[in-house]
Amino acid sequence: MATELSNGLPKFDPKSNDYYGVLLVADFVNVNTLKTEQNSLVMSDMLRTYLANLPGKRVIQVEFGKDIRLSDSGVISLTRNIDLANKQKVGANQVVVGTYLDLQSKLIINLRAIDPTNQIISSAVVRELKYSCSGGKLYLTN
Repeated sequence: MATELSNGLPKFDPKSNDYYGVLLVADFVNVNTLKTEQNSLVMSDMLRTYLANLPGKRVIQVEFGKDIRLSDSGVISLTRNIDLANKQKVGANQVVVGTYLDLQSKLIINLRAIDPTNQIISSAVVRELKYSCSGGKLYLTN
């Protein structure tokens, strides 16, 4: 998912003064609780690690968990101005947010990279992982 998200990002000139390849990666949020939980911390840490290992990317960790909400129309969004994230003097050109929903026998993961200057989604990836448990073991199914 990290590679797919990265491949969808705008290509920046590493010789320019924009903050080439700098990504702020927020902790994932559980859609049911609207909170960052133990499982989401593991997922967001894994995403940071994968993104940080991609050529030309630098990753910065931030916590937005409390600032992501489900709107009346069912859309998940940041409740505060995302431009504030860019004012932390880290100069990121993309903010990566992730949400997940754990249903019975299915995990849905959403990733979005957002341009903090205009709040446009630059890249997005979603995965539905179906699973089953048998004999104390977890199995991914198609």
